[in-house]
Amino acid sequence: MDELDLRIRNHVYASFVRDGVAPTPEVAAAALGSDAKWVEDAYRRLHDAHALVLQPDGTEIRMLNPFSAVETSYHVEAGGRSWFANCAWDALGIPAALHADGRIDSACPDCGEQLELEVQDGELVRGHGLLVHFVVPAHRWWEDIAFT
Repeated sequence: MDELDLRIRNHVYASFVRDGVAPTPEVAAAALGSDAKWVEDAYRRLHDAHALVLQPDGTEIRMLNPFSAVETSYHVEAGGRSWFANCAWDALGIPAALHADGRIDSACPDCGEQLELEVQDGELVRGHGLLVHFVVPAHRWWEDIAFT
């Protein structure tokens, strides 16, 4: 990843944390004093490097791990804000990435039971006994990261 792509990636993360939505290429370009086409190209390079995940249209951001730019069943509150996570693992990653206490509300994908997790000072304090099952082996996650 070159310096310009890293600059865009950092801007996208900061914007997403601040605003709760992923910036479109036009919005990012305006903020960075750049051209939207250049930002679109950078988004594709970052997607190819697994630094973010684009929607199938190839220009809008779907995932910025651990954050999801689309609504999911993993709702996370941390640092007085809220986001969606891509999966249970990423839901725990949001408070960690923000160095903040957090609460995660979700449902068991198997039985539908409501799940409530709480992280304080970097430790899981509510939700003990949680089992996270990865259906796809890690070496195959990027074959279809949205499913994984």
